[in-house]
Amino acid sequence: VILNTEEIAGYLTDEVVLVTGGGGSIGSELCRQIARFKPKTLLILDIYENNAYELQNELLFKYKNNINLKVLIGSVRDKQRLEQIFETYRPGVVFHAAAHKHVPLMEDNPAEAIKNNVLGTLYTAECADRYGVKKFVLISSDKAVNPTNVMGATKRMAEMIIQSLDKNSKTVFAAVRFGNVLG
Repeated sequence: VILNTEEIAGYLTDEVVLVTGGGGSIGSELCRQIARFKPKTLLILDIYENNAYELQNELLFKYKNNINLKVLIGSVRDKQRLEQIFETYRPGVVFHAAAHKHVPLMEDNPAEAIKNNVLGTLYTAECADRYGVKKFVLISSDKAVNPTNVMGATKRMAEMIIQSLDKNSKTVFAAVRFGNVLG
């Protein structure tokens, strides 16, 4: 994969970047890659403190004092917490990677998949719109294509939410179905 690093740097360098689910498998890799482009602030939002803490230590060790990093513990299901984060930090770019992604587990826990993947996306995207985020990137899934399971259906619904918001927003909303690398 050949990245257009100038284009990527153009919207990440000196910008406040929020990564929801930042401690997860895709979110943490996004954070590692975003850090290379010298954001003004990198906000790592996750509900699970252990992974977020390990990522924080890794990035601080690698970049020393050359990164402004904030780890925020909270859930995308929590509207008040999201409002507080957007009000306080005013992110310009959001990578929304927070999600339940394991197909068999979501088949057994469909209500949780809906709360996290659908409502969490709605709440985060609404904040992005309200607070004037420039770019919002939903990390979706190939399972959103003609979904045959709960997880895929919730990711397709998340895509539909941002497509709907994009029509009347100054925020540019986008979805990627394989988003564990920039570009």
